[in-house]
Amino acid sequence: MSQVWLELIVVMLGSSVIKYVFLNRLVWVVIDLVTLGICYLVLRRYPYVDMKTSMIFLSGLTFINILVDLGWISGLFGTLISLAIVMWLLWKRRGPRRPNMRYKWHK
Repeated sequence: MSQVWLELIVVMLGSSVIKYVFLNRLVWVVIDLVTLGICYLVLRRYPYVDMKTSMIFLSGLTFINILVDLGWISGLFGTLISLAIVMWLLWKRRGPRRPNMRYKWHK
């Protein structure tokens, strides 16, 4: 696992711990959106990361997390949807593929 995804996991785990401090569900939604913003800033530092795919994945997870936080879907159903997204990412491509360069001068 690369350093980028370890940093993102630390950010997401930290935001989950911070959520336990607050009891208001709307604060949880704000924490989720701030976490997505921080993940964007972390991804922006690395030019070799496929920004579009990574942000679509993280936005999907954030959207599911917001739905669970607001109580619109159950935690079990949210977990199943999240696992389905991860499975889709694992089997979407067959074989290794070099990520697109964001900048033509970065080689």
